[in-house]
Amino acid sequence: MSAPPASQRNAIGDLWNSRELLRNLVSKELKVRYKHSALGFLWSLVTPLLMTAVFTVVFATFLRIPLGEGNFATFFLAGYLVWQFFSNSVNASVGAIVGNGALIQKVYFPREVIPLSLVLSQGVHLLLALLATMPLFVVLRGFHPELLAVVVVGLVLLTMFTAGVSMVFAAANVGFRDLQELTQVLFLAWFYATPVIYPLYLVEGGSAQRFRPFVLANPMTSFVEFFHHSLYGLAREVGVNPPPQLPGLRLWLACTAWAVAALVFGTWLFRRKASTFAKEV
Repeated sequence: MSAPPASQRNAIGDLWNSRELLRNLVSKELKVRYKHSALGFLWSLVTPLLMTAVFTVVFATFLRIPLGEGNFATFFLAGYLVWQFFSNSVNASVGAIVGNGALIQKVYFPREVIPLSLVLSQGVHLLLALLATMPLFVVLRGFHPELLAVVVVGLVLLTMFTAGVSMVFAAANVGFRDLQELTQVLFLAWFYATPVIYPLYLVEGGSAQRFRPFVLANPMTSFVEFFHHSLYGLAREVGVNPPPQLPGLRLWLACTAWAVAALVFGTWLFRRKASTFAKEV
């Protein structure tokens, strides 16, 4: 296996020089996922809508999550689309290095390209789902074009965070193969620790109060709350549902900090481990 040239030691430079490979891998991932599928890219819309229907029946009809005059379907979608992108990206990335062992052993290229291609392909599905469900948000929560730039910046921060976490899981799984199995259980617990199906005020007071520190320490809480604000209009108490609005400074700072920290740490850890990937896979 040839050694990496000195000019490609910088992470950003490596990725820029490999942008064509990254584009091809993203294109391949999108084509392979829906190959021989009757609905194709429509699954990007169908899946979140089916999940919305199921969770609406269970949590809005049977368990009656209190949202005041709000609409559970749009509340759920605003958080679930974010969670689905993050979860699908990391779960796809965790076994990506091991799964591409033959390619890694044959030729040098920046190994970050593999998990990043999976994150970006999931990003395409997220954009399609947002475009397809936007009429629902407009009808039920109002038309707020002034928040479009906010949503775009939020998506960039979410992608940075997801890319960092994906690289951590992908690198860790090379030396600890059981992680791929444990991820399924971990993400199930992580989902319920994230306020996707319940408003954050429900973990204030009473017996739920003891779980609030864990929910607030969860980085995905900040991102889900960010999109609950900008797409739905976050309820701060029972019966009060403001229209979609600009997220507060605390959320901006939290999402930015998590995004930068995850990307920097994920890139550092991944590149540190990458030198031994060819031997371990």
